Amino acid sequence: MAAVVEEVIDKFRPNAQKRGLSIVFENKAGDALNTFDRDKIREAAVNYLDNAIKYSASGTTIAVTLELRDGHIRLSIKDGGFGISQEDIPKLFGKFSRLNEARNIDPNGIGIGLYFVKRVVEDHGGKVGVYSEGAGKGSTFWFELPIKKE
Repeated sequence: MAAVVEEVIDKFRPNAQKRGLSIVFENKAGDALNTFDRDKIREAAVNYLDNAIKYSASGTTIAVTLELRDGHIRLSIKDGGFGISQEDIPKLFGKFSRLNEARNIDPNGIGIGLYFVKRVVEDHGGKVGVYSEGAGKGSTFWFELPIKKE
């Protein structure tokens, strides 16, 4: 999993730097192994990191963390974006769902990226989520996959 996350970060680092953002990666999971569809989970991580870069304010840091939690491996991406109200959080992972703030920043999106992440992660037996302290405080999007013993 760490190799997948590092690959995604390497792909997006130049784009982040052009926008005045930095990306830091903390691997608290070590070299824990898991069984998953590499391409689909990579695309899920791509969606989260691409959104973090797109919606973060210039000069902020995107924190990417990989950790073990209760028999799961969790990827969290904390952005420096506009934040999300508690009322809007349930709307985020719906098909074709976009917040007004997101539309203002990028009118071209169609609202399937987070829906895709949810479907892929749940198909792997995992969970998705987000938390934010509100407007102007950024957001942390996460997904976790169960660790399967071989």
